Amino acid sequence: MYLLYLLIINLKALNIIMKTAFDLISDLYLTDMKTFTWKDKAVSRFCLIAGNITNDRTVLHEFLEYISRYYLAIFFIDGDLEHEHYDGNFVESYNNLSTLIGSVQNVVFLHENIIILDNVTLIGANGWTTFDFDGLSSTGLTIEHLVHKNKITEENAHEIFKLAINDQHYMYNSIDQCQRMHDCKDVLLITNSVPVPDFITHNDDFLGTTLGACTGNDGITGCLSLDKYGKVNTWIFGRFHEDLDYNINGVRYVSNPGNEIDPDIYFPKRIEI
Repeated sequence: MYLLYLLIINLKALNIIMKTAFDLISDLYLTDMKTFTWKDKAVSRFCLIAGNITNDRTVLHEFLEYISRYYLAIFFIDGDLEHEHYDGNFVESYNNLSTLIGSVQNVVFLHENIIILDNVTLIGANGWTTFDFDGLSSTGLTIEHLVHKNKITEENAHEIFKLAINDQHYMYNSIDQCQRMHDCKDVLLITNSVPVPDFITHNDDFLGTTLGACTGNDGITGCLSLDKYGKVNTWIFGRFHEDLDYNINGVRYVSNPGNEIDPDIYFPKRIEI
């Protein structure tokens, strides 16, 4: 009886120190799957994908089916790249994307979903952009410049702005809801867009440019004001091409973009919660 009692105590202690681990992937910009491999690269049971994998839905389906072989579950958030060929018809694009992801076993679309896994709560949204992320340009001026350069139509720009505001509201409401949920303990947020402007201002290609104004969602981090019990400890994001890892006010902000890395030497970043 005494030996059994010790065993139970040790197992409880082990359970306390065990963490849930995720592999982080984003921004691969794949055009095909001919040379892509994930052999011997997976280091966790679960995978988080923070968007911008490919603009080709056929390639995306092939990618998800292939990489799902290496994980118990994959949690996916879309980037702007995934919607590139839908000419601003975001309703159709999201419907098609949801159907595609739902057809792949072990892959979960985090769009408008809250997942609780081993006491880790996953909340995700694309984030899009408010077109004023760098703080040096207004929404209206950025959109006017993009329209003038024929990079976007005014109608599409306003639809993207609406999506960005909707994603803000979703993150606010989700975090507020988690405060009242007993099972919601450690919260991990995932966006494709960059959450903090300071992360990009050191780069001349982004500071004071249209690119910088469109890289993130100015206002989405305001959702943290509703985290009254300090449940949010990690914010994963993509889009920006630099590998970043910062701790600000108790929240770890981390990315692992692959767009400027040879696919052969790109590896996931392990996140433990």
